Amino acid sequence: MKKYTAAIFTSPMGHDVVRITNQVTAWLEETGLFTVRHAGWYPGAPCSVDAYMADESAVSETDLFFLNCPDDPFTSEQSRERLEQAVRDGAGFLGFHGIQPSCRQWSEIEKMVGLLWRETASHGDYDWFTVEPAAPHPIMDGISPFRTKEELYCGLTNVHNVPLEILATAHSPKERLSRHGHPGTGKEEPVLTLGRYGKGITVNFLLGHVWPFYTGHGLLENTMLSLKPPEVRKMLLRSCLWASRGYAYTAETGWEGGLC
Repeated sequence: MKKYTAAIFTSPMGHDVVRITNQVTAWLEETGLFTVRHAGWYPGAPCSVDAYMADESAVSETDLFFLNCPDDPFTSEQSRERLEQAVRDGAGFLGFHGIQPSCRQWSEIEKMVGLLWRETASHGDYDWFTVEPAAPHPIMDGISPFRTKEELYCGLTNVHNVPLEILATAHSPKERLSRHGHPGTGKEEPVLTLGRYGKGITVNFLLGHVWPFYTGHGLLENTMLSLKPPEVRKMLLRSCLWASRGYAYTAETGWEGGLC
């Protein structure tokens, strides 16, 4: 059975990125399909993101670049160019919840992310909503509408007009105000999209908001609630495999081992 190499890049961006990376790493390794490497601001990570991208053999061996970070750790032009080239040549890219507002000065990574935070964007407060499949796709195979407690981004913009496939959405009610007083859009907002960058498959995974312990938000409650629904785990792991071209899926048998 082929294993795929996922490089998770982690650095602060207002979420509890360490707990997120811990959980995602465990999920990926439990499948038996992934070897996980770490870089950036993460306990035990052997190197910075720039150092990882400077290692040509590490980059060439990476099937999936999983960004649980903003674009800040890519401080050198070489790092940015190598990510662009790797994805252009066929490596997968997944931008996790929180990257959407982060990329303003790097148009190529914006094209990989797809939907971006601009002046029209906001989000409702951390609350319950229903995620609905929006298009038939193996990633959404067998996934029924489910409830989750999350932060729903809404009003994002496809700044570069890249082709996107919307796989799942959630409704943003106008009466639900953000903690900044912004109303919802009254529309179905994307929470999972697929795109392409050269030969590479790109994923924008907008679910997965995890409150840090050091904020007052989510105080006295389980702040990992957004990662608790089994459907979130399935969608994320399938997205990682799809982007890595480790499809592990056939129309006849579905996902390998019932993945995930």
